[in-house]
Amino acid sequence: MAPTRFVLFCSTAAVLLMCLGAGYCNDAPSCPVVVSELMPCLSYLKDGKKDPSAACCAGVKSMAGQAKTKPDRQAICECIKKALADVKYDPGLIPTLSKKCSVSISLPPIDQKTDCSKAMNQGMLA
Repeated sequence: MAPTRFVLFCSTAAVLLMCLGAGYCNDAPSCPVVVSELMPCLSYLKDGKKDPSAACCAGVKSMAGQAKTKPDRQAICECIKKALADVKYDPGLIPTLSKKCSVSISLPPIDQKTDCSKAMNQGMLA
């Protein structure tokens, strides 16, 4: 029994090391998480008449905490693009979230034409 566990442990460790070494294991924020955190912002992004809700601001703060690297920021941008693809909203309201939510991040306007590799090239922390 012990040799089997050792082989399983070594196999798992080898796969993990290969994954990390090749860059396949990415801790970039997942789209479902990004979307669920920013979903409360949808009403604000649609009309901008009211301030973002507390739940929206909590999501923006959480997202800012996840945007540590360029790949993280690009993944967040791509998720936002996909999530809002069929929604009528004002992309110009996205940059206002940081000020309205008192979060030190810089968000560009994101729409379907946004090149996330360029738009999120700079750090999100303001």
